[in-house]
Amino acid sequence: MDLPEKLLPRISSRMGIQRLCFGPYSYQQLQEIISSRLKGLDAFEEQAVEFASRKVAAMSGDARRALEICRRAAEIAYYQFKQSPLCKQPSESVDGSFEGKRLVGMADIEAAIHEVFQAPHIQIMKTASRLGKIFLVAMVYELYRSGLGETNFEKLATTVASLCTSNKEASPGWDTLMKVGCKLGESRIILCEEGTKHRLQKLQLNFPSDDVAFALKDCSELPWSSKYL
Repeated sequence: MDLPEKLLPRISSRMGIQRLCFGPYSYQQLQEIISSRLKGLDAFEEQAVEFASRKVAAMSGDARRALEICRRAAEIAYYQFKQSPLCKQPSESVDGSFEGKRLVGMADIEAAIHEVFQAPHIQIMKTASRLGKIFLVAMVYELYRSGLGETNFEKLATTVASLCTSNKEASPGWDTLMKVGCKLGESRIILCEEGTKHRLQKLQLNFPSDDVAFALKDCSELPWSSKYL
């Protein structure tokens, strides 16, 4: 995502590089992606695929997350089927195949979504301090705006100040913000560049941005956060 800055700093301007921005997938596109992966397999109920697509599209539109949820839902369905009497005592049908087939349904998708988004790091984000949540919102917004996978403390502090001013929040000082960042770094929610803490220290999210969006989407402390996630 930031190849020119990392590997081509001297010649990128002469090459005339243009950035291509890839927006989030719609639920129809996600549904098509999942269906293409399942081509030739009668394993999912049609409503289950649509349900997974709509859920992910509403949160992030990330195809990887949609496929992850479907994979986990299939594992849940398979485990439940293996524990059922139908699996232990299959009956042979007319064409020689075995009956008692178990399709992945909406309940399996719901269970997978709940499991994926109830991970420990989600709970840490939900219980973070008010400034910690502002820090995360600003970081997601800054990374999305720049199109890069990382930022630095100086840029993030500017974004925090801008968001706080726009939403009538008290803007924290640099020292306070640095302490908040260190706290999130200790929890491994963000990854901080090793070495002395300074204005140009590089910062990176350790988890997908849609995890942050899910954790803070119903945050009563920051009702304006959904505008930036």
